[in-house]
Amino acid sequence: MRDDINASGDVIIEEKAPGTDRVVVTKIPNEGGRPGSGFDDIASSVKEVAQKTGDVLNRATESISKAIESALSSRDHVVMVRVNDESLRKLDSLVQSGIFKSRSESAAFLISEGIKGQSALFDRIEQKTAEIERLRSELKSIVQTPETEL
Repeated sequence: MRDDINASGDVIIEEKAPGTDRVVVTKIPNEGGRPGSGFDDIASSVKEVAQKTGDVLNRATESISKAIESALSSRDHVVMVRVNDESLRKLDSLVQSGIFKSRSESAAFLISEGIKGQSALFDRIEQKTAEIERLRSELKSIVQTPETEL
């Protein structure tokens, strides 16, 4: 008896019929396509995962690059801030990693991202500030009487 697998993955069994010199050939078709050893399947899976991971990393890198570019695009104003030790370590780690050239750049990026992350809060603040301005204007108009009424 002899078992083989041909190029298409079909299993071919050759066996001698009992009591005769005749050889019986049985062909079992492969329904799963080309045969692959367990190693081939694993290698294929690893390759697919690596490609997907690479794609995700590329998109993340592009996204981070765009965020950095946006945060640093128009830095026209200087703000002096004091930070605690932990914040300073984080700013320095961004500089040491090569992501930013300076503490100033890393701080500008983090401020920009913080503002974006808290956009709902800033929307509410802007609404309340507009309301305060409206009330101030209303109070001024009550206090200021036209010269004709004096």
